[in-house]
Parts: sequence; C-alpha cells; structure tokens
Amino acid sequence: MELSFAPVFLPGPRPNPILGWRGALIPFGSDPLGYVVRAYRRYGTLVGLSRSDPAMLFAFGPEHNRLLLSDATLFETNLGGGSPLPRFSSASRISNGLLAMNGDKHRQQRRLMLPAFHRQQVSGYRDAMVAEIERVLERWAPGERRDIAHELQELALAVALRTLFSLDTTPEARTLGELFKQSLAISFSPLEMALPSELPGTGRYRLLRLAERIEAHVRALIAQRRASSNDSHDLLATLIAARDEDGQALSDDELVGQTYTLFAAGHETSSNSLAWTLFLLDRHPAVLADLHDELQGTLHGEAPSLEQLGQLPLLDRVVKESLRLMPPASVLVRQSTAPFQIGGFALPANTTIFLSPFITHRLPELYTEPQAFRPERWAQLDPSPYAYLPFGAGPRMCIGTSFALMEIKLALAMIIQRFRLALPAGARVDPELRLTLRPRGGLPMEIHAQDRQFTRAPISGSIGDILN
Repeated sequence: MELSFAPVFLPGPRPNPILGWRGALIPFGSDPLGYVVRAYRRYGTLVGLSRSDPAMLFAFGPEHNRLLLSDATLFETNLGGGSPLPRFSSASRISNGLLAMNGDKHRQQRRLMLPAFHRQQVSGYRDAMVAEIERVLERWAPGERRDIAHELQELALAVALRTLFSLDTTPEARTLGELFKQSLAISFSPLEMALPSELPGTGRYRLLRLAERIEAHVRALIAQRRASSNDSHDLLATLIAARDEDGQALSDDELVGQTYTLFAAGHETSSNSLAWTLFLLDRHPAVLADLHDELQGTLHGEAPSLEQLGQLPLLDRVVKESLRLMPPASVLVRQSTAPFQIGGFALPANTTIFLSPFITHRLPELYTEPQAFRPERWAQLDPSPYAYLPFGAGPRMCIGTSFALMEIKLALAMIIQRFRLALPAGARVDPELRLTLRPRGGLPMEIHAQDRQFTRAPISGSIGDILN
C-alpha cells in the first residue's frame, strides 16, 4: 500500500513562532507526565507536539499501543534526547543494553538473556530477596520518620547487587552501588545532561568518569566469575553461561552493557512501584486492613514461600491496581523506520511517537472510575496486553517482569506484617517522571509497630491531580 504525504494537521498546540514544534520540547522535557496528561485531556488520543508538523506525536490507547508495540521492525526504540555519548567510551558501553538495542541485535541478545529470567531461575532468588528485605527492616524502629522512597531504593539496590553479582555487605558492594546510583542520577537529570560539554565540572564529564569506574568493577567481576570454579547461580553467572543456537555467548562488552541495564531498569522499577503501593495503601485504610488480615492469616508473620505467594489474592490485586495507577514506565517512545498509518493519518519514516501506559490505564472505556484505587476490580477484570501494560507489551516487554513482581510482593508482605507506615499530616506528594515514575523529593512516612490503627491524614501536592 502506497502512502501519500499531504500536509498533516494533527490535533495539538500551535507551533512556537520561533522554534516551531521544538518549542514544545521545553515544557515536555521539564514535566513529561503533566504534559501527556494535559495533551490527552485537551486533544484526545492522537496529538501532535505541534499541529503543523507531525515529526513528533503522542498516541494513546490500546489500539495505538498494539500498532506501536507489536511490530518492533517498523517501530524501533529510541532512547535519544541529548548529544550522543563518545564512541568507544565506557559510558557508551555500559549504556548499550537491551533497552537501547533494535533489530537482529536486540532479538539475539534477548534470546541469550531469557534463560536468566525463566520461572525456575527467578524462583531461586527468593531467599536472597528475603534476606535483603530483612536487613533493611531491621534498621527501622517505631517512632522514626523515614523517607520510605529512599529506603526502598536502598533495598532495591541491595537486591540488585545480590542477585546480579552475589554482592551483599562488602565494601565492594557499597562502592559499586554508590557508583551506580550516582551515574543514574546524572543520566536521567535533564539539567545535568542538557549541555553536550565534557569539561570538568559538567554532568557529562562526571558521567564519563563514573562510567569508567563502573566498567572496571564489572569487568573485574566478570573475570573473577570466569576464573572461579564456584557454582554460582547469580544473574551474571547465568549470562556468562548463556549460549544461543549457534553456540555464541555474550562478549565481555555485552555483559557490561546488559548488567548495567538490568541494574538500572530493575532498581528503579521495583523501588518506585513499592513506594507508590505503600502510598496508595496509606490512602485507603480499609484495603490495608483487609490486606493485613490476609497476610497475617496465611503467613503468621513470616516471609511468604513461593507457594504462599500464589495464595494471596488480595496482595496480587493490590499490586496490579498500584501498577495500573502508577505504572513505572509511564511514557514509552518509538521511532518509525518506514512510512506508516495511524488514526487515519499517513506519516513518514523517522517519526517519533510517544505512547503512555499511564494514560491508557486511565481510559474510562477500559476502567470504571479510572482514577480510583480499587483492587477489587481485578477479581473479574482481564484486560488485553495492550490495555494493561505496566511493564510494556509485545516483543520488547520487560524481560524482568516476574523478577520485579516477586520482589515487590515479598517486600510488601514483610513490611505490612511488621510495621504500619503512615504519611504525616500535611505531607506533600508530587509525582515526577524521569526513568520511572517516582515521588519527587521522596516519601516521608512515620514508622509504627503494626498496631492496626489504620487512618488517613490529609496531605497536599499534585498527586491529587491524577488520583481520586
């Protein structure tokens, strides 16, 4: 079918008189979540960044999701935005993982990595996860006020280091964890990465130096693992042993990129999903009381076994509903490799398209009372993969979904049985979207022994704009 490209006038704002459609990149880049919410509310499910130029657009809803996510050849991932990193640098190597790959390379690398995330392999991480959760909870005491978002980041960091590299409380683990955190903070800060300059003192300069240290640490771990006769079962060992149908293995360069990507994606996804779930439970005391009853009645204060995780239906529904309302990857981006049609419009190759699980999960034709936290809806609800996609959908769906879900459920079960976490009156909660959806400035909560005194204090912040 031949596509004709007459001038396209998509719904959308007027172009900036000087910068054209690029003028919209400033408000979009400073507040991606708020921008897509406003774009959908004003213009509908297909929105141009500028009504006169279809170079970039937003496409919302399951039919658009299906088109954009099911064909990884026509619509490639595009993690651009800013000047490219220097070729052959440590920074370019550590960032060259599955999330940045397309085409045959992505398919080959994903096939090699899949065995590391098979059900049996992921189940083997349960004990390590429980140990790290227990280590964090031992630091908490009733009467304290802690930034729970930060605490959960530390937890996810420890789980990632333990399951990826078999590192726990060693100085090496603390050093590598700090390097990872600093590099991610710079990589996903628009202000830090806005300038292409690599002069000392700039964000890019610091990122290049951090990447060199990270690469050196990871390569040392790879060399140790290759030389060791220990029967390790961590993710790194599994990736080193992986072979495709032709007997090809991951190179050391590829191992560096894939392990860093797994750390970055898994660390952010799990910690922020946990934080939002605890926030939503605090806002809904009756649901929290019912969940505590279920956990205590089945687990009696203990961490869940793998079998018991399948015997906690309310826990499963709470997690599903939290991921619906606050999906970690709230906005995804694709770039067309050839001309295509969408919503009755014919568009050219190299069009950048943003899609949003966050908006899809709030469509009233898919979800009754879409801005309300109602875990009970999942007793009957069975949406399509393109109507419910907290971890993406199609051939690029997050490879670590089962890993993240197990970590989230284990942590919730252990936290809720032991502690009652409560937002103090007047706390401000503002969601922001960077790599994932997170609470800006943290999530301060008071820690109480689990006394079942579930209440809800008044709070403030922009969270009220997106939740009932």
